[in-house]
Amino acid sequence: MKLLLDSSILLWAVYAPHHLTEQASLLLKDPKNDLFVSHASVWELLGKIGRGKLLLAGTSADGAMQRFRDFGVTFVPIELSHILAAAKLPHHHSDPFDRVIIAQAVEQAIPILTSDGMFEKYPVQVIWK
Repeated sequence: MKLLLDSSILLWAVYAPHHLTEQASLLLKDPKNDLFVSHASVWELLGKIGRGKLLLAGTSADGAMQRFRDFGVTFVPIELSHILAAAKLPHHHSDPFDRVIIAQAVEQAIPILTSDGMFEKYPVQVIWK
């Protein structure tokens, strides 16, 4: 199964797996699942690290990127089509990073692993239990 991880799930998977549900943990550990992360998530998280808003022990942007890579995800570039699709989404969610992630999931028909209940208002499959 393909899974698109939102920013929080990526962060928890790499740094704080105790925040994950049992189902999320099992999905992330299953080698049959292909894990994807949007460049929007990387941009959001590295921006927070760079501004000192996301304090992770000994973490730099380079260190975080290495941990994300080591986790075994495939990165999904932000295409112009994703930006246009995000702009056309209903405004249930105001976070631009999440809107791009949702647009990517819709366009590529990939379920999103997220704890954000707002994602359920969009035409995407949301996994979190």
